[in-house]
Amino acid sequence: MLRGVGKIWCAFLLGWGQNLSIQTGVVGRDPRFILQKPSPAQVDSLRRAARSGSPSAQMALVEYFQLMELKPDSARLYLQMAVKAGLPEAKYLLGLMYLRGVEGPKRPQEGRRLLEEAAAQNHILAMRVLYEALEPPDSLSPLYVKVLPHDAKQAFRYALKAAQLGDPPSMVKVAGYFAKGKGTASNDSLAEFWLLSAAEKGYLPAYTLLAEWYVSSKGWNPEKARFWAQKVLSHEYAPAEDQVRARIALYYAETFPNWITWFRQWLASPPNLSQNRP
Repeated sequence: MLRGVGKIWCAFLLGWGQNLSIQTGVVGRDPRFILQKPSPAQVDSLRRAARSGSPSAQMALVEYFQLMELKPDSARLYLQMAVKAGLPEAKYLLGLMYLRGVEGPKRPQEGRRLLEEAAAQNHILAMRVLYEALEPPDSLSPLYVKVLPHDAKQAFRYALKAAQLGDPPSMVKVAGYFAKGKGTASNDSLAEFWLLSAAEKGYLPAYTLLAEWYVSSKGWNPEKARFWAQKVLSHEYAPAEDQVRARIALYYAETFPNWITWFRQWLASPPNLSQNRP
């Protein structure tokens, strides 16, 4: 019954985040699936199931009205039903809608409440949205829009919880907080620990950051810098920006030790300049 709308949620989620699984049978992972519009009979059946309290039918109708009928008000109606059923994905999506005022009214405080409820149910994407919205920016751009009052400590707590649940982007975020002393006390050892934790999960941005970390004054280690830079450069899907940053880190890792060696040799046996005087 749900086959006609089973996969389209993945496309909808591209704008919101990654690796979100709503419910088995509603969201699948098979790329061979061919999207087909459900028949009126199927839609009616979904409506009856949704009104009877089926969260999977409610979320399927959210997909249908959001992506096929282009009726955001109807989609929001079924999202609200799924929220009442306690579905964390629905709380996340409706909270995000209210927070940003996208295809619905802008209600930041209500959006925050829904996102916090989803985060309390260990919803990773809700935590990401919360710490990004609560984090005070390092610098302001003309495009920056403040959504919620800034709270660095609360942002750190959400990022740490998501990192502890195994989310690599949040691990990198926590490393940044520790490195900058933002929302928590500065701690270089913990910053390195979380970068390494993200890298162990194969998260490419962590490779780049580690290569840069090990050529910085905080973590100077040319051998490790070369290792992580090469990991980036050998990665099949490394973006151009990461490749450039890795090459710069590799240059420093290979060049600076040679300069340091030369300088130490020069200090050990400086040239006798007095012999060259007339």
